[in-house]
Amino acid sequence: MRNIDIIVMGKTGAGKSTLINAVLGEKAAPVGSGQTRTKENHVYEKKVSFNENSYNLRMYDTVGLEIDDSITNKTLSETRLHITSAKKEASASDIHLVWFCVNYRSHRLENYEIDLIRKMSLEYEIPFVIVLTKAIYSEEGELVTTISRILPELPQRKVLAQDYPVRTGVIEAFGVKELLQASITEYTTLKGDILEKKLRLIDMDRARCIRELEMKGKILIDSHVSLSKRIGFVPVGCIPFVHGICVKMIKELNDLVGIKFGKTFADDIFGDVVLGIIATPFMMVPLISSVSASAYVRQVGEDYLKVAIKVIDLSTDRELQDNQLLKQRIKKEMQQLQKGR
Repeated sequence: MRNIDIIVMGKTGAGKSTLINAVLGEKAAPVGSGQTRTKENHVYEKKVSFNENSYNLRMYDTVGLEIDDSITNKTLSETRLHITSAKKEASASDIHLVWFCVNYRSHRLENYEIDLIRKMSLEYEIPFVIVLTKAIYSEEGELVTTISRILPELPQRKVLAQDYPVRTGVIEAFGVKELLQASITEYTTLKGDILEKKLRLIDMDRARCIRELEMKGKILIDSHVSLSKRIGFVPVGCIPFVHGICVKMIKELNDLVGIKFGKTFADDIFGDVVLGIIATPFMMVPLISSVSASAYVRQVGEDYLKVAIKVIDLSTDRELQDNQLLKQRIKKEMQQLQKGR
């Protein structure tokens, strides 16, 4: 039997417990009028049927989220433990999602609610459904428009979990059964959307990190190029100093990109591979030795930075821990770069 694990979150007064009772068909969770009735997070379980299939439904009723950090942090900490525990026990076919309740009559979604939804959905790869509770109005309203603009990827469902008396009669409850059905039938799509978004953000973050490394690496290379210009005014005698600058630059570039090889590797890579990238005879010629030295250092730096970033970008987290493997890959890439000229 498949498990459906639904975490019900939202601010105090959002109607979480009323919604849970409507789904369960019984008054299991304590309810009140805009005040905190749920004093601690609690799990309610029930067998439900949908399309001739039976499910073990678990609903996790959370304490209302508040602007008060101490209350919110405790609720979130316990909710995260629940998600982690549920996932460990789950099979691949189980359903895990969050119903994030927002009072339809409140006309606003707080910034901390938006941040929480974005962070938790990606961190735990768990789909969120925005449940617009107490929806006694038929018109869309400002709240729907705001959520659609800020969180366009999230589905919204309007519900009225219990009959609502008005002067002219009663507005009958609606949307609860449809909410549960949609959560089951649309789960695979919602889960796929979350994973796709997470991968997209990872790629964007990786691209941003690479741009930052390239920028910082350029600044580091420029500083060594400036030094080589000054030393390069001494023909012939500048060659060992220029080579020393290159070795130091390679070590600092390794430190920049997070490779901990040490100075020995910088000596090795320079002696085995880098030395042949650009011939150094022009460093022996007066007047042009400075230009040759600086051009040599720049080419070495730019080539090595390009290779180091490429190797890191294509390596897995486990491979990044294997220094010997990284050294082999960098040497191979440097050799191929040299042969391609």
